[in-house]
Amino acid sequence: MPEYVIHIDTVAFAHNDGAMGEVFMECTPVADGASIRQGDIFIFRDSPTGDDIWKKAGVIVTADCDIANDKHAGILSYVPIFPLRDYLAWRVMPKIADDRRKRNLRQISELIGRLERDLDIRPGLSGAAIEVLATVAGGLKDLQSHLGSVTQKDSDALAAMIEEVSVCDRVRTSSAYAEQFAMLATIYTSAKKKSAGEVLLSEIRARLKNLPGDVFFISALSQEHTGGYIAYLRLIRETHLHQISTSYYYKDGRSVVANRASRLRAPYVYRLTQQMADVFTSIGLPEEYEAARDCIFDSRLAPEPALETT
Repeated sequence: MPEYVIHIDTVAFAHNDGAMGEVFMECTPVADGASIRQGDIFIFRDSPTGDDIWKKAGVIVTADCDIANDKHAGILSYVPIFPLRDYLAWRVMPKIADDRRKRNLRQISELIGRLERDLDIRPGLSGAAIEVLATVAGGLKDLQSHLGSVTQKDSDALAAMIEEVSVCDRVRTSSAYAEQFAMLATIYTSAKKKSAGEVLLSEIRARLKNLPGDVFFISALSQEHTGGYIAYLRLIRETHLHQISTSYYYKDGRSVVANRASRLRAPYVYRLTQQMADVFTSIGLPEEYEAARDCIFDSRLAPEPALETT
């Protein structure tokens, strides 16, 4: 499978001393030993080998005023950050697989329903029964036995759709992006001079254009940590102030578990905290309420009939 790379651009910035350096879009380096602030990004020391996506990096969301006035009692709140490919493997690829799975099950039900009508088979199989037979070992043979004599074309179509469902199920249980990509590419078809992998890649890109409100994209955390990262705003965790080293000299200590890597610049830090607040303050309303509202709207749109005058 070809390697697909996201290219991250950098822009120049000037330190207070006039020296030029690089800032990775949303982040900037922090002076060695500077106090912790909201928006500081840290990387766990065991992150290169850790399998827990929630313990790779984080961004401090405790308010600056609470830190400055020591209202946090040494406890800092942060939201986890993890690489873009971890996000794809956790949320995007399973969703793509789930959507294709539902589509295939719907097509299987439509095909079986048509064959049952043509063969005058009553009662027909329910959607739930079809899903079970499409996902268990030997289910295809049971479906063929239920239908009896079918054309080779219909039999092949049924087998192909059931195989796609099986691939989608394997994708949904995998946690490795490369593995998920390879499996999904086998059920995509080439189109307009694009390979199956390129077609799949186009769908992934389309889904990344409209990220949900509970995630925030960060281009890079430092010069060593590039390639795109996701801050997950729905999960707020805590760490102790003394567990984060603010020195670039990699000081060791029994309580130190992470090193500060950079700091989110304005307006990105403000946007991140705003989105986080929106996640927890947004209150949904029941469908019944919206249906009643729409009904009243519709009933009041037409003007009242004019009163007849004598």
